[in-house]
Amino acid sequence: MITVFIQHRVADYDAWRPEYDRAVTADWSKGIRAHRVWRGQDDPNLVIVASTFDSRESADALLNQPVLREAMARGGVIASSVRMDYVEEVAGGTL
Repeated sequence: MITVFIQHRVADYDAWRPEYDRAVTADWSKGIRAHRVWRGQDDPNLVIVASTFDSRESADALLNQPVLREAMARGGVIASSVRMDYVEEVAGGTL
């Protein structure tokens, strides 16, 4: 499993969120196994999305689709702010 953290700024979180909700349930996003969203406390237009995939190839296949870039633009994502980090879990637990 691979998780991709996508950090970006949006023009308006309240306008972005419905577009995200549509995108994450769309047929073209079926490769996502799990997802979570964080919103900045000091900057409510800072968004971090974590999406988990079966493999790096599966993540790349979805993240390189033009339909994703179109959805991000409709949601008001500021393209120059997008940062993507691919990670794999190596430890976990609760305290």
